[in-house]
Amino acid sequence: MNIKKLLLSLLLLVATGISLCAADAKKPKIMVFPADDWCMRKGYTIDGKMPDYEKALQDPDMDGAVAVMGDIMAEMGYEMFSLKQELKQIHTEGAYDMAVTSKADGMVQESDRDLVTRTVAADFIVELSLDNKPFGARRTIEFKAQTIDAASRKILHGDIGSSSASSAPVPVLVKEAVGGFIDNFCHKIDLAFTNIEQNGREGSIVFKIADDCPLCFEDEVSVDGERGELAEYITYWLEEHAIDGNCSLNQKSRETLRYDQVRFPLFAAVAAGGFGSKKGKVKSQTMESFVSPIARDLARFNVSVTTVPIGQGSVYIVLGGR
Repeated sequence: MNIKKLLLSLLLLVATGISLCAADAKKPKIMVFPADDWCMRKGYTIDGKMPDYEKALQDPDMDGAVAVMGDIMAEMGYEMFSLKQELKQIHTEGAYDMAVTSKADGMVQESDRDLVTRTVAADFIVELSLDNKPFGARRTIEFKAQTIDAASRKILHGDIGSSSASSAPVPVLVKEAVGGFIDNFCHKIDLAFTNIEQNGREGSIVFKIADDCPLCFEDEVSVDGERGELAEYITYWLEEHAIDGNCSLNQKSRETLRYDQVRFPLFAAVAAGGFGSKKGKVKSQTMESFVSPIARDLARFNVSVTTVPIGQGSVYIVLGGR
């Protein structure tokens, strides 16, 4: 084989390897939402206080934009979930009534967005806003998309596009506007997902003491022959299990502990269960599953423990009396 043929063969092998790696690369789970500020500006709200996504999706322009964005990203290999279908299902099943009330904590309730992203275990939210602007007998679409981490709720990046002046249907103009930035937009999503795979998700945990709880966080407890404050025990556990010990205790009192910027692994091996489940099976992890061991462990102190997830990355753990 001459040098030229050898080089061509090597290039073919490299190209094949790159293609196989790209095909095997895991893509994040994504849900497309109307942007909250767009909903508020258009009057698609619940009592003027929070976005009403069901009303927003009755807007034909936004409904078409959400569908187009979902189709484009699905074609690019992302695992997409229909907001309209998820909202319909959770309201039909009564899952929206996800709240806990305790005398010490008032009411903790998930928003529609928190609930549906937790239900489908979404990694990212893509928020859309658009303006349909008349241009003589035609119109243009100005379009904005931004990516939000579903766990931390932090805005990661955004892009803006616009269509040409045309009498074409809105979905066609949206597709044109998106086409101007979609490659770069998705590249940024992939980079953000790689960062999460390597460094973990970021979320928050709030521990609360109910009125009937026999302990407070300043009380001493005994664990394996050692004594210390309950708050110290919880903090030690989080520092041991968070990635690189990343967690920040931002509020501490007798009744409340709040930890922010808690880095927890994206995936975790699960213990064996019933009905054919296998020990060591790796699955996507939420903050609720991450803290489940410490939530179970706290019961050793003769207290009841209620865990209330709020979306992908936040959880309330309420300690009460038995």
